[in-house]
Amino acid sequence: MKKIILAGLLLTAANYLIAQTPEDALRYSWYPAQGSARVQALGGASGSIGGEISTLFTNPANLGFYKTGDAVISGGLNTIGNKATYYGQTVKDSKTSGFLGTSGIVFANTTRGDRALKSSAFSVGITRVADFNNSIEYNGLNHKSSMADMFLQRIQGDGGSLATYDTKLAYDVNWVTKDGNGNYFSPADAIVASTGIQQHGQLKSEGGITEIAVGGAANLNDKLYLGGSVGMPILRYRATRIFDELDPTSNASNQFDAAQFDDYLTTKGMGINLKLGAVFAPVQNFRVGLSAISPTWYTLTDTYDARAWANTENLPQNGGKNDVESRPNEASVYDYALQTPYRLMGSFTYLFGNLNNVTSQKGLVTADVEYVNYMSSRFRTVSSNNGSSDVSYFDGLNTAIGNAYKGAVNARLGAELKFNTFMARVGGAYYGNPYKDLAGEKGNVYQGTAGVGYRNRGFFIDLGYVYTAKTDVYYPYRLENRNSFDPANIKSNGSRIVLTLGVKI
Repeated sequence: MKKIILAGLLLTAANYLIAQTPEDALRYSWYPAQGSARVQALGGASGSIGGEISTLFTNPANLGFYKTGDAVISGGLNTIGNKATYYGQTVKDSKTSGFLGTSGIVFANTTRGDRALKSSAFSVGITRVADFNNSIEYNGLNHKSSMADMFLQRIQGDGGSLATYDTKLAYDVNWVTKDGNGNYFSPADAIVASTGIQQHGQLKSEGGITEIAVGGAANLNDKLYLGGSVGMPILRYRATRIFDELDPTSNASNQFDAAQFDDYLTTKGMGINLKLGAVFAPVQNFRVGLSAISPTWYTLTDTYDARAWANTENLPQNGGKNDVESRPNEASVYDYALQTPYRLMGSFTYLFGNLNNVTSQKGLVTADVEYVNYMSSRFRTVSSNNGSSDVSYFDGLNTAIGNAYKGAVNARLGAELKFNTFMARVGGAYYGNPYKDLAGEKGNVYQGTAGVGYRNRGFFIDLGYVYTAKTDVYYPYRLENRNSFDPANIKSNGSRIVLTLGVKI
């Protein structure tokens, strides 16, 4: 049985395309912490920070620290710059987008009398969990392979049949064709062998995950805080991938000039998850938090379309048509389900000064350590009409996810210094590599953060800045022979500015 080709290989079932890949599972689960401007300035650490609406999405037990309510609204701007190196050539690209940040309302209630339940709180909020707005461009001279080799391998794996949204398109434009003996081949391979083939591509994506959550918490004797929340994320992802390869010479007699394959994917859907947490305060100035975030169970719909074009310069099989384009008759629409990884988090916070006197509070140090089991993501069918080929496809895809990814540890650290009504903040975060490195994949995220805040007379305003450095890889295509293809190595630098306004209620 042939080895399952990981991430980036679009497999077919029956007469339509199932476009899910292991990368989809990672995209919808590998993202840095979000939150209000205050939390982001603290490196995203919020698991034991106390009364803060952002904890509705991380450790809702912290809502139990509220004695009065808050109304909060946040917004900001993201800028990301990418530097992609592909076969020794480097190309830069960038994108800027705005977003609605953590916003919502917290209602608090204080209990009178000598009771174990000292206070409770209820909150409704919304936050931007993930931002998919990005643009990556790459370019390089490839002496190893053509994208046509991927199409040829797929045709062989499908027993010679052609799939509507990829191999048939490549065949229609003679990027892959048959020789006199009925064997499939590509005229592009001769270019690879002689001079190498110039390849260029771009990935443009937009959208994000916006989560609405409701939750509450209870304060027991000012020592133990218990809370829970239900999250309902709304996912929208849209990607346009453009790939082209061409003969780098001016030779008009080698039967290949250029070819292009573009595809378009839109994913929409909703999910649900559960967050449970506890914060222990053994002494007034020290807190320890524990929280568990369930997998998110998504129901998603993919709409997929593609296009191929080639100029094969008097190839005998093309019937004199050098410049040919092919598209499917209609886009493919497919419904499926995705389960993202669970998360476990431990936190601590140490507060300086007298907490009973606002003017005596000096600041805090806080940290989170989080484990995310990326290999636990699972796809499945959602319709009884799906056939055995769909079930078999998802079984293979889930096996590929388990082979491609691993559990990773994330760490976040922040400090806040209070000057009566003004605050200064600084922090940092590290997000571990989710890849098992089967084919050279490595990815880490580093963040440095800072911010300021002002609180007085029931009003507060916070400004946060996040600098992100990320390393990752992008594969235009993959082949069974690991030595026949390479990724574009991506180095990303991003800046985020977040502003939060709030009032006590």
